[in-house]
Amino acid sequence: MRIGVLIVGLIVALIPVSADAHNCKCRNRGVMFKLGEVSCLNVDGGSYLARCEMKLNVSSWTKVQEGCPVTERTLRRLTLVN
Repeated sequence: MRIGVLIVGLIVALIPVSADAHNCKCRNRGVMFKLGEVSCLNVDGGSYLARCEMKLNVSSWTKVQEGCPVTERTLRRLTLVN
Protein backbone atom coordinates (compact mmCIF):
# COMPACT_ATOMS: atom_id res chain seq x y z
CA MET A 1 0.00 0.00 0.00
CA ARG A 2 2.75 2.45 0.93
CA ILE A 3 4.66 1.64 -2.24
CA GLY A 4 1.59 2.41 -4.35
CA VAL A 5 1.11 5.77 -2.64
CA LEU A 6 4.82 6.53 -3.09
CA ILE A 7 4.68 5.73 -6.82
CA VAL A 8 1.58 7.87 -7.33
CA GLY A 9 3.25 10.70 -5.39
CA LEU A 10 6.35 10.50 -7.58
CA ILE A 11 4.29 10.54 -10.77
CA VAL A 12 2.31 13.59 -9.60
CA ALA A 13 5.54 15.34 -8.58
CA LEU A 14 7.06 14.80 -12.02
CA ILE A 15 4.11 16.12 -14.04
CA PRO A 16 5.00 19.85 -13.65
CA VAL A 17 8.62 19.12 -14.59
CA SER A 18 7.65 17.51 -17.88
CA ALA A 19 5.15 20.31 -18.60
CA ASP A 20 7.83 22.96 -18.01
CA ALA A 21 10.17 21.25 -20.49
CA HIS A 22 7.97 22.55 -23.32
CA ASN A 23 8.38 26.12 -22.04
CA CYS A 24 12.19 26.10 -22.20
CA LYS A 25 13.85 29.18 -23.63
CA CYS A 26 17.33 30.35 -24.54
CA ARG A 27 18.87 33.63 -23.40
CA ASN A 28 21.00 35.99 -25.47
CA ARG A 29 22.10 39.37 -24.09
CA GLY A 30 19.27 39.36 -21.53
CA VAL A 31 16.55 38.57 -24.09
CA MET A 32 14.63 35.28 -23.89
CA PHE A 33 13.99 33.29 -27.09
CA LYS A 34 11.49 30.44 -27.57
CA LEU A 35 12.52 27.08 -29.00
CA GLY A 36 12.98 27.41 -32.77
CA GLU A 37 13.73 31.15 -32.74
CA VAL A 38 17.04 32.44 -34.12
CA SER A 39 19.39 35.14 -32.88
CA CYS A 40 22.81 36.56 -33.66
CA LEU A 41 25.32 35.45 -31.03
CA ASN A 42 28.52 37.42 -30.43
CA VAL A 43 31.23 35.14 -29.04
CA ASP A 44 34.97 35.86 -28.69
CA GLY A 45 34.90 38.77 -31.11
CA GLY A 46 33.00 36.85 -33.81
CA SER A 47 29.32 36.44 -34.56
CA TYR A 48 27.07 33.72 -35.93
CA LEU A 49 23.37 33.03 -36.40
CA ALA A 50 22.02 30.37 -34.01
CA ARG A 51 18.69 28.63 -33.33
CA CYS A 52 17.34 27.88 -29.84
CA GLU A 53 16.96 24.08 -29.57
CA MET A 54 16.69 21.30 -26.99
CA LYS A 55 19.71 19.03 -26.47
CA LEU A 56 19.64 16.35 -23.79
CA ASN A 57 16.65 18.06 -22.12
CA VAL A 58 18.49 21.40 -21.91
CA SER A 59 17.88 24.42 -24.11
CA SER A 60 20.96 25.54 -26.03
CA TRP A 61 22.03 27.44 -29.13
CA THR A 62 22.87 25.56 -32.35
CA LYS A 63 24.90 27.37 -35.02
CA VAL A 64 22.94 27.91 -38.24
CA GLN A 65 25.46 29.95 -40.24
CA GLU A 66 28.67 31.94 -39.89
CA GLY A 67 28.09 35.66 -39.52
CA CYS A 68 24.78 37.40 -39.04
CA PRO A 69 22.46 39.07 -41.53
CA VAL A 70 22.80 42.85 -41.49
CA THR A 71 19.70 44.97 -41.89
CA GLU A 72 19.54 48.08 -44.06
CA ARG A 73 18.80 50.19 -40.99
CA THR A 74 22.00 48.95 -39.32
CA LEU A 75 24.01 49.79 -42.44
CA ARG A 76 22.51 53.28 -42.59
CA ARG A 77 23.27 53.88 -38.91
CA LEU A 78 26.88 52.71 -39.33
CA THR A 79 27.28 55.08 -42.29
CA LEU A 80 25.97 58.03 -40.29
CA VAL A 81 28.21 57.28 -37.29
CA ASN A 82 31.41 56.96 -39.34
